[in-house]
Amino acid sequence: MEGLRAKALPTADEFAWARQRRADIRAAGGILDLVLPLREGGDGAPLFCLPPLVGASWCYLALLPHLDAAHPVYGLQSRGLRRPEPLPVDLAETARDWADLIRATRPGPYHLFGWSLGANTAHAVAEELQRRGDEVALLVIGDATPDLPHGLGVGDDNLWLLCDFVLREFGYQPVVEPDDPDPVGRLVQVVRGRPGLGLSEWPDRRLRALPRVIRHTIAVAQRHRPGLVRCPVLFLSATRTRRSTEAKVASWDGHLDGPVEVVEVDCEHEHMLLPRPVAAIGAAVGARMTPRGGAPARPKA
Repeated sequence: MEGLRAKALPTADEFAWARQRRADIRAAGGILDLVLPLREGGDGAPLFCLPPLVGASWCYLALLPHLDAAHPVYGLQSRGLRRPEPLPVDLAETARDWADLIRATRPGPYHLFGWSLGANTAHAVAEELQRRGDEVALLVIGDATPDLPHGLGVGDDNLWLLCDFVLREFGYQPVVEPDDPDPVGRLVQVVRGRPGLGLSEWPDRRLRALPRVIRHTIAVAQRHRPGLVRCPVLFLSATRTRRSTEAKVASWDGHLDGPVEVVEVDCEHEHMLLPRPVAAIGAAVGARMTPRGGAPARPKA
């Protein structure tokens, strides 16, 4: 589960993930537009990616080499990062907002991908699109469960942990301590001390907004009660987790009505978009997307 973890000795995969995060930030140019075109052009069905907890969709750049270039790919990104603005009161408002943006970008049928907390949001967006009468041709749930948000804390006493999470997610060393009197100030100091990395060009206001927006995202996700979505589902399960694939899929009982295909990926939850696992994920997603002007593709036997 994409959680707020206490510091531990980094693994080789964590070093690789930090390097990839930095590369993603450079490749995306730090753009925080609400709809980020990760790849445009092509006459295949577009893929819309919903952001994980951090609120930016740059991580989905890793999918591009593994999806047919006929498929445009777009990332949705959280409000409040690019500029100060009111944040959504609940996840249903977020879903309405992003459904508006998706419909304005490309016509349906719609293919949605969400990894981690982004999967919970993708489910809510699919529910909203179907409420409006739009077709959802595919919902990809990247190793998430309906109760995932409840494993994330938002209390004042763990603000330091949230700031460490932000640093780790953007490729910095997580060095904020539990007794730090100003965790957000320490976060800014760490970024300012590493010129040349992805966040170094961000103004202080934007850096300080990151923990606030993430904290708000957790809170609205915890209050959300998912409804029912009727569409084909691809469930991606990281196998190096405490929870079994069967338990993760079963947790969606009552919230999915349609064929559910499961692909297990040999990795930890946090590392699903590293090169080896993302190659398998991209192949699985691409095999189930609508080709040029046709019916949804089916995976080869």
